[in-house]
Amino acid sequence: MIASIARYEIRLAHWLAASVGAPYKFGGRVPTGIDCSSLLMRAIRKSLRLTVAQLPWMTADQMARGRQGVTVQATEMVSAQRCLLAFFDWDEDGIHEHAAACLPDGSWIWASTSAGKVIRVDPRSTSIWDRQWREIEGALDGRRSTLRMVDWRALGAIR
Repeated sequence: MIASIARYEIRLAHWLAASVGAPYKFGGRVPTGIDCSSLLMRAIRKSLRLTVAQLPWMTADQMARGRQGVTVQATEMVSAQRCLLAFFDWDEDGIHEHAAACLPDGSWIWASTSAGKVIRVDPRSTSIWDRQWREIEGALDGRRSTLRMVDWRALGAIR
């Protein structure tokens, strides 16, 4: 089972990274214009070779609150080997307005409104992406964010 999870995590990281540079578009669901939640769901769908009908786009599903739970709460014990999905509630109203993914190497990928495209940021570097890192850094304190992992078993990938 661990080998199966690792295989799907590698696929997920691959599909997330393949989207870097794609233009940002609010509500966009395709590589010519994509938003943050669609970026995550598209990568999960491609990892499993599923259609939209098989795995809907809804953020509620990504957070395991919709009709199909896609994720589970991240645990420190296993999260170092997993892609983590972060959901951000900027104004603490219970509605998550932004989503990003942390790859096992510690870099983050998200559809950035300030950059106007999907970016990959390594917070350990002093790169030109400091401004974009600030988009999510402040929300990683736990009060305004939640970290989750894809539940490959619930999605039928692991039997």
